[in-house]
Amino acid sequence: MRLPIISATALVAVTAAALIAGIEIPAARASGGKCLKFRDLQGLSKVDDRTLLARTRSSQKYIVTLRHACRDFGRPGNFYTVRLYSDSECFDRDDVLVFRYGGACFIDNVQPAPAKTPS
Repeated sequence: MRLPIISATALVAVTAAALIAGIEIPAARASGGKCLKFRDLQGLSKVDDRTLLARTRSSQKYIVTLRHACRDFGRPGNFYTVRLYSDSECFDRDDVLVFRYGGACFIDNVQPAPAKTPS
C-alpha cells in the first residue's frame, strides 16, 4: 500500500525539479513542435476578446487563445504581468496574464500563426 504513494511522490518531485531547472517537457510544447519561448516574446496585441497575437524577436507570430473573454487586455494603463518559473519556458496554457487593476486572463492555447498566402 505504501509503494504507490512513494511512486507518486517521486513523480511529482521529478516534474517539479524539471520545471525549476528549465527543462522542457514535451507535453508543454505547442502543436507541431513549435514552442513560443517567453524570452522571445516581444509583445501581445488584441485580436478579439478571446484571441491575442504574439510577436517574437524573429518576427514570427503566434495566435494565443484565451479560456474566457479577456476584457482587461488593452485598457489604458492596465499593464499585465505573466507568472513563470523561468524566461526559457514555453508560453502556453499554464500561464496567466495578471493585470495591474485586477483581473486575470488564462491562456488556453498557443499556436504558430498561419503563413500568409501570396495573393
